[in-house]
Amino acid sequence: MRDNEAHINTLEEQLLTAQKLAAIGTMACLVAHEFNNILVPMINYAELALKHEDDVVLMRKALEKTIKHGNRAALIIQSMLGMVRDQNQSRQQVKLVPIVNDCFTTLARDLKKDRINVEINIPADLTVYTVPGQLQQVLLNLIINARQSMLDSGGTLTIEAADTGAGAVQITVADSGCGIETALIDKIFEPFFSTKTDADKPDQKGTGLGLSVSKNIIEAQGGTIEVCSQPSEGTTFIIKLPTKN
Repeated sequence: MRDNEAHINTLEEQLLTAQKLAAIGTMACLVAHEFNNILVPMINYAELALKHEDDVVLMRKALEKTIKHGNRAALIIQSMLGMVRDQNQSRQQVKLVPIVNDCFTTLARDLKKDRINVEINIPADLTVYTVPGQLQQVLLNLIINARQSMLDSGGTLTIEAADTGAGAVQITVADSGCGIETALIDKIFEPFFSTKTDADKPDQKGTGLGLSVSKNIIEAQGGTIEVCSQPSEGTTFIIKLPTKN
């Protein structure tokens, strides 16, 4: 009996790991489009420099642009690799602001281009007891979902966090997008459930694992995640995590 229970626990851990990697893979696909938007101009600037070797000023400007885009591409890759590498780290007390900043670096998208205003209100010294890479995955997934809900009409993405005073940090990710139908609220944390359909654009579709994995990650760290939403008004996710061990 004990052997069977141990085997089941091992299988559950392996399934959770596979789901985490699948969710990260989906994020990588979404980021790939924006990454291409960095590489194309970088190549164009390099070609421009080669075509105007005699024009030192123009060549220098083109090479400076190439370096700028190259550095941004490197930051995105480093952030993505860091998120994957940190998955198996133990929990630690870390500042929250750098984790949120890494989310936007990995996203590789200026949300202003989507008419989305980003408001972040997090104390610089606020810490949380977590696995950094895993929390980054959760927040990045929520940010991607928020962006997709506001693609049609734009809106505001608000990320706030504060110490509750009860040994926990509350993190709120809110958007003013299309919202979620009341009948679907209770299902959004179920594995493979997705509000996205085949009619959605390729970069808007997901595996349906993002929120399920996010819930598993947060609960495994001794926290909770809840959602409040109204159709046509927006969605708010509330995460609570310990401030220390």
